[in-house]
Amino acid sequence: MIPHAPRGHITAHIADRVLFFESTGPFDGEIVEAVIRAYRPLLQRLADGGPFAHVSTFHRSMLATPDALEAFDQLLGEWRRSGLAPIANAYVAAADIEGRSLMMPIFANVFSGFSPFREFDRFDAAEAWARQQLAAAC
Repeated sequence: MIPHAPRGHITAHIADRVLFFESTGPFDGEIVEAVIRAYRPLLQRLADGGPFAHVSTFHRSMLATPDALEAFDQLLGEWRRSGLAPIANAYVAAADIEGRSLMMPIFANVFSGFSPFREFDRFDAAEAWARQQLAAAC
């Protein structure tokens, strides 16, 4: 976990070429920027090994401030420039997660033209899809 997260927190781990984020919102720009700094080396090592997929699971809230969305957009821009694009992006949020209906279309739009994105309400379905996309790319 990123220390001193002002509102939300995000943790990450890698398993078999899949990058998993556990995200508890709401999110502001400070937490997104802290995550970018903290996980940049991990992402680079992952990308250096070939194709990878990404699954983010949201807890409590998906709401994000405008500065959080701007920081996230900057992250994707950095990924594009440095060749860190995941071959698949799955976002998982149960129906009762705060802001789900508002944020999922925003994230889908942010990922459009970058790499495939799908939303899920169950982790197992998201992981299966991400692993299928990864297997097809290898």
